Amino acid sequence: MLAIPAIDLWEGKIVRLLRGNPAASTVYSDDPVGMAKKWKSKGAELLHLVDLSAALGQDDNIEIIAKILKEVDIKVEVGGGIRDIEKAKKLISLGAHRVIVGTKSLEDKFLKDLIRAVGADNIAVSVDAIDSQVAVKGWQEKTSYQAFDFIESVIGKGVKWIIYTDISRDGTLQGLNLEPIKEFSSLKKVNIIVSGGVSSCEDINKIKEETPFIWGVIIGKAIYEGRIDLENINKH
Repeated sequence: MLAIPAIDLWEGKIVRLLRGNPAASTVYSDDPVGMAKKWKSKGAELLHLVDLSAALGQDDNIEIIAKILKEVDIKVEVGGGIRDIEKAKKLISLGAHRVIVGTKSLEDKFLKDLIRAVGADNIAVSVDAIDSQVAVKGWQEKTSYQAFDFIESVIGKGVKWIIYTDISRDGTLQGLNLEPIKEFSSLKKVNIIVSGGVSSCEDINKIKEETPFIWGVIIGKAIYEGRIDLENINKH
């Protein structure tokens, strides 16, 4: 299982939000490129890069993202505000390993067109859940979709990568709630990355033991606050 550092960009800075709330943000760095290089030096093989500004309908951070993709020799999956095919194609052309789509993946035509444009291997669908129900629009609006059913649906449309986030735990350092994730063990032909609340090496070990089918785990606040040493995690 891969440990994946998160870089959330908001107005040019790296921040972490509490349960996705922009009003409850903590700034951790004003040097995103330097931070990306740091995580690479600590053994990271993949970065999870999210443009929160774009996701929340503000100005985007595309120049910073382009700089990271150009200057840091590491695979990067990029999400946040990707609502049209041209933007997805641009990010792939800039060097993104995968683009992450959220709200727009609910639209069948968009998902089919996106797969046709950049290929299924280059797309991850972000499934952000509150009480196992999918939330959209920067996590601000809950839908009637159950997370498991929604994941099953997009797999049926050709999606190969899922990023599942438990919004209620995100940024809380309370540990990941593994109960809904255990249900995903029956899903086939898909790689699942999880996030939301990881706080310690014990949490990482628990994920490996109880949900061994998980491909990767995204770590944010815990590495920025020194609770998890990424270098040690990547040695095991």
